[in-house]
Amino acid sequence: MSEPIHLEQVSPHCVAAIDPRLGSNAAAVILENFIVLVDAGMRPYAARLFKQTLEGKFRLPVKFACVTHYHHDHTFSLSGLKDVTLFASAQLAENMRTSPDWTPEAFERWRQGEEDGGKWLEEAEFIIPPLLFHGTLDILDQGKAVEFHHAGGHTSDSVYGYYPEEKVLFAADLLFSERFPFAGDTGCDPEKWMSALHTWLTLDIEKVIPGHGPVCGMDEVKRALEFMEKMKANTLDTIVAGGVDVEIPLPDTYPITEHAAWFAERTRKRWFEFYKG
Repeated sequence: MSEPIHLEQVSPHCVAAIDPRLGSNAAAVILENFIVLVDAGMRPYAARLFKQTLEGKFRLPVKFACVTHYHHDHTFSLSGLKDVTLFASAQLAENMRTSPDWTPEAFERWRQGEEDGGKWLEEAEFIIPPLLFHGTLDILDQGKAVEFHHAGGHTSDSVYGYYPEEKVLFAADLLFSERFPFAGDTGCDPEKWMSALHTWLTLDIEKVIPGHGPVCGMDEVKRALEFMEKMKANTLDTIVAGGVDVEIPLPDTYPITEHAAWFAERTRKRWFEFYKG
C-alpha cells in the first residue's frame, strides 16, 4: 500500500501537501462538512492518494477542487478526482484547448523524464472543470467562506485562494517560494501578476502556500514583487537601448539553477515581447 501524502498543518483548518509524487504543491481547507482542495498536482494516482489521505485523516468528504491554471502539473491529475466538483476560471477552458501539453509529442517528452517511463500518463485525461467562473467565487459552509479570485499573471487563467478566517493565502503558481519563478508562459501578464502581489500586501495574511517551494510568509511575497519590479525595469532598459531579450539582465533575487535556466530563458523572451508590444 502506498504511503499517505505528507500533509503540513499550516493553520487549524488548512493543510499543504508538498510531496514529490504530486509534482506541484497542493492544499486543502477543512470546513465543517466537507473539504475544499486547491490543486491536486500532476499525477492521477497521487491526486487520488491525496484525497484518500485527507478523507481518512479528517473523516470528511472532499467535495470541491480548484484547478488554479491549465499547466500540465496542475491538470494531468484530474482523472483522479472524478467524484469531486472541479472548478476554475473561465479562461482555463480555452487555454487547455490550445495547450501544447496534450499533444502526443509532449506526452513522449514527459515519459522520457519519468523514472518509470511515465506509466501514470496512461491515466491522464483531458478534463475541463464543469464549474467555470469569472472574477471571484466563494465556497461557503456554516458561514465560513473560502475565496477564489481570477487574477491572471502567471497565466491568463491563474487563480488564487484566500481563507480569511485563518489568514491563509493559497498562491498557487503566482508564487514560487525561494526559487526563480516561471514567468514565461505565452499568456503571462507581468502587470497583472504584480497587481495580484500588491493586492496580497493589503490582506491580513500570516501563511502562504505557494505553487512550488516551501510554505512561507509575506516576506517571500515582497521578495517576489521586488524581483518582478527589477525584471520590468531591466526589460524596459534593454528595449530602450535597442537590445534583444537575451541581453536582459536577470535580477539576483534568486539563484539560476540548472532547472531554472529554462525558466529564465522563457521569462526573458515573454517579458521582452510583453513590454515591447
